[in-house]
This record gives sequence, C-alpha cells and structure tokens, in this order.
Amino acid sequence: MRGLKNGAPLKLGGAVMAAMLAASALALAATPGSLFITAEPVEPTSGFEKELKSKARQVLEMKNDQWTLYFVAFLKKPPGVPDVELVFYDVADKEHDPTNHFGITTQPSAKILASNVSFGVDQGFKAGHKYNVLITRLVGGKEDVYARGQITLK
Repeated sequence: MRGLKNGAPLKLGGAVMAAMLAASALALAATPGSLFITAEPVEPTSGFEKELKSKARQVLEMKNDQWTLYFVAFLKKPPGVPDVELVFYDVADKEHDPTNHFGITTQPSAKILASNVSFGVDQGFKAGHKYNVLITRLVGGKEDVYARGQITLK
C-alpha cells in the first residue's frame, strides 16, 4: 500500500489487511465516524476498544525527524470501494486546503480500518500545528468523510 505526494511513495502499515479482517468480525463499540490516533499499534481484537481509548493521543511527538501516526478508524459506513484517503488539514489554514494525503487500500465492506503512516516537515507538516485527520474519498467532486480525528504535532 502506498500514499503519494508529488510522486514520492510512502509506505503505510503492512498489517492493514490483517487488521481489517480481524476487525470485520467485531461489533462496533466505538462511535461510527471516530478515528483514534495512537503513537503505537493497537491490534483490533475482541475487546480492544478499552486499550485503544487508553492509548489514544491528542499530541504526537516527532522521533528521528518524522512523525509516525497509528490509527484505528470506525467508519460511518463501508466505503464501497477499495481505495480511500487519509487526509490532513491544518486547522490554522483558512483556505481549507489539505496539507497532505495518503492513499489507503481497504476492503469495500470494511467498517473498521487500522493502519499507520510516517511523514515529516518535507511533506508540509509543521510542529506545533493542529491537524484535522479524515478518512475520506471524493465522490462526484465532493469529499465523502468516513471518520475523523484531530492531532497536534510536537
């Protein structure tokens, strides 16, 4: 799986398909449309929501010149297609232009999506800024949002 920004490939979490398969059998205990951000992976297994909520972060620290963001998203509805985007919007940007986005491959029937992405300042991100983080895709020129969260980069 890869996300693209200016043609440069970015590696996303390798366990995405396994996480989606495991999560597909789980009942949704979290609110549909919520996206939990953590600094470490959380395996979506039976009863993992409590662990996920305890590991959820509002601030993510840079390590080795990059931020690594893990997330579990409880989708509002299945995307119906295999490709969605993880999109970052800087809250301070009044134009509401995305800072960056990363492509994610999923199952069209997925209700829970778990993955990770690493990124740095060379991709438009700034320490001290707060970002809205969305799982989305364009449908008829409009953004269809499946889950959302927020993170401040430190």
